Amino acid sequence: MPSYNRLINTISRCGALWRTERLAGTGIGPFDHPYLFYICRHPGVSQDTLCRELFVNKSSVTRHMTHLEREGFITREPSPDDRRVLLVSPTERAMEILPLLREVAGEWNGVLTQGFTEEETAQFASLLARAMQNAKEKAGDGI
Repeated sequence: MPSYNRLINTISRCGALWRTERLAGTGIGPFDHPYLFYICRHPGVSQDTLCRELFVNKSSVTRHMTHLEREGFITREPSPDDRRVLLVSPTERAMEILPLLREVAGEWNGVLTQGFTEEETAQFASLLARAMQNAKEKAGDGI
């Protein structure tokens, strides 16, 4: 039986290499897109919420936010309620690049499902969503 973790990790690493090439020159790294998608959908989100929602540790979020802020995609401001909490919002630059990020994500989905029938594509998406939910529930046990 194949290692699911190995299969998923290999797909993820290949996707990162593909996104690096596809997003070259934009200032967006291969793992920045989940942050930008979330921040654009939830302006004013706290970094702690990003950690919880994206299942990423605080140091990774801080590193990505520093990069995205330096590249002009986000702003960070202390919360008016608690100055220790940083609230993250998209800039105009982030909103302008969002269509490209959506396009790249869609293209990658097409790469992954190349040669699949519509039924296989739907089944693949459903199975991945179920596996993700199982993983979230288990990871939630440790949070």
